[in-house]
Amino acid sequence: MNRRLIPYYLLICVAMMAMGGIFALLGELRDELGFSETGLGVAVAMGFFSAFVAQIGLARFADRGHSQTMLRFGLISISASLVLMALATELWQFIAIRMLLGLGIGSLVPSVRRLVIVSDPDNVGANVGALGAFDIGGFLIGPLLAGVLAEFYGYRAPFVVLAVITAAFVPRIARLPDDPGGVTEERRVVRALLALPGIRAILMCTFGWFAMIGVFEAVWAVMLTDRGAPTWLIGVTMSLIMLPMLFIAPLSGSWAQRFGPLRIVRAGVLFVTPLFFAYGFIDSLFLLTAVAVLQGFGDAIVFPGAQVGVAVAAPKDLAASAQGLQGATLQITAGTMALWSGFMYEQYGPKAVFATGAALMLIGVLGSFVVARSLDAADPLLGPSRGAAPKPAPSILGG
Repeated sequence: MNRRLIPYYLLICVAMMAMGGIFALLGELRDELGFSETGLGVAVAMGFFSAFVAQIGLARFADRGHSQTMLRFGLISISASLVLMALATELWQFIAIRMLLGLGIGSLVPSVRRLVIVSDPDNVGANVGALGAFDIGGFLIGPLLAGVLAEFYGYRAPFVVLAVITAAFVPRIARLPDDPGGVTEERRVVRALLALPGIRAILMCTFGWFAMIGVFEAVWAVMLTDRGAPTWLIGVTMSLIMLPMLFIAPLSGSWAQRFGPLRIVRAGVLFVTPLFFAYGFIDSLFLLTAVAVLQGFGDAIVFPGAQVGVAVAAPKDLAASAQGLQGATLQITAGTMALWSGFMYEQYGPKAVFATGAALMLIGVLGSFVVARSLDAADPLLGPSRGAAPKPAPSILGG
């Protein structure tokens, strides 16, 4: 792990703590404020859609030399949204605040990823993998912290504590090193990126996995609540799910660079698909958590592998725009699925929801084979050129 990049790793960790904490509290919000599953699905979806707008429309400004501004705006938006969530009592308020949070996340994440990619371009896989570990670490800590605080101090306490933690990082932005990457003059960044077959292939491969995220965020906490789980236990289960990702993600990024991101991502999605399908048919909290921990191993392969894939396929001066495009694809896909999943869960139950999500993952993987037919056999997305000696994967402890 490149220690010079630790400030960026911490920024992503804090942002994901906020996301994870909110995720764990959805069941509590339903019970305390009387929100329906459909209403919560709408709120989650609107957050995804606002993050889509930010990543598709604002990420490009990081490529134009405004990385620090994007980071500062992102942190302030996240912190403000957490404070407002602690005060909200109506569904429409929560929806609006969730959109503000989405703007903050959508501004900060691609900017951080750009800075990690351009600061050490020879070790993209290892560095992006380490960033993924901090990303997952934040999402691991957030639900656990939120669950414990909610259990002892009420559901509003986690929002306040997470807001204070996030706001504390705002002054640190000015002390970060300057962006070492090239500045782009490209204006039609989305069109330029989608013209690249490698970008299309990796986005297609992750399409179903992005859909799975939307289903998970909209109904997981609600489903566990329906099965009798208290809020603190939901937080613990989320942390257990993320635990494998914390240790595997740094290695996965290196594997993606060594063996080909597209191949790595396909393997991860195919591993996750049957596990995700099984959720709809399991009633035991213990068994649900055990299967979800297994899923964490697959997610740890897909998550950094997809980021490495986009980094490899895109020009370096469009690093933030490429990560923003991938993030925007995630947000619009996950948001649509969250909107659909809340309604479907309320009307038809978990079996229909999780079966559809699993089917979409298979469709994405199959579609990636079709899109990737135009790639050259030596394309970095498919692995190093024949005869080339790949660099050995660095140690998880910081090689």
